[in-house]
Amino acid sequence: MGTLRIRSLGKAYKRYTRKWGRLAEWFGAPPQHQRRWVLRNISFDVEPGEAVGIIGSNGAGKSTLLKLIAGTTQPTEGAVTTTGNVSALLELGIGFHPDFTGRENVYMAGSIRGLPPDVISGLMADIEEFAEIGDYLDQPIRTYSSGMHVRLAFSIATAVRPDILVVDEALSVGDAYFMHKSFERIRQFRNQGTTLLFVSHNPGAVKTLCDRCILIDHGEALRDGPPDAVLDYYNAMVAVQQADLAIRQTERETGQWITRSGSSAAL
Repeated sequence: MGTLRIRSLGKAYKRYTRKWGRLAEWFGAPPQHQRRWVLRNISFDVEPGEAVGIIGSNGAGKSTLLKLIAGTTQPTEGAVTTTGNVSALLELGIGFHPDFTGRENVYMAGSIRGLPPDVISGLMADIEEFAEIGDYLDQPIRTYSSGMHVRLAFSIATAVRPDILVVDEALSVGDAYFMHKSFERIRQFRNQGTTLLFVSHNPGAVKTLCDRCILIDHGEALRDGPPDAVLDYYNAMVAVQQADLAIRQTERETGQWITRSGSSAAL
């Protein structure tokens, strides 16, 4: 069973103000960089079989959080503790080699997940059937559309039921038919005890798949609760931001009109 424990998690990237700052540090110079925090003080638990939606505006830190959980990047502070195997569908096509065929990429992706070749061969028919990309399975990945990338990536990530499934917004690229098919598989996994972390801008999908929702904003967790309540808070927050933007635009346009009017009067 998959459990997740996140304690005081933070991620910062180095921002160098000088072109040769990194090289200078390598030779023992004092720090030449500033830290830019994209996540800070994130703490929560996810129990086995729980489905948690992660929402927030672009740049809020959602994808970084999932990468830390999946282990594709390391935290600057804090810790992520998981039990069970983790399967992640993150950035579109990540890990695929564009010059290898879809079938070859299945073997590579499977080996990265620790599956022996004979097990991957046994799963190939199911992957091929679920992806429904036909002869393209034996064509180079670079010839795939974005939708085909999603179909193959999701089919590989869910070929074996994981204890924890991490899904970023890549599914939004797929067509409605495949999204419905993917959500149905996710529901089946949930019923069998899989823990789900799901990032989406689609409130309907979050309400359908998740029984809990976390709002991330500017790298911090603002709300954690039932999806309806958290989504309502997020929508209200967005409405306030849009209203502030409209006021600033109006003030700017009015100021420009006054300036032009004043200039005309002076003339």
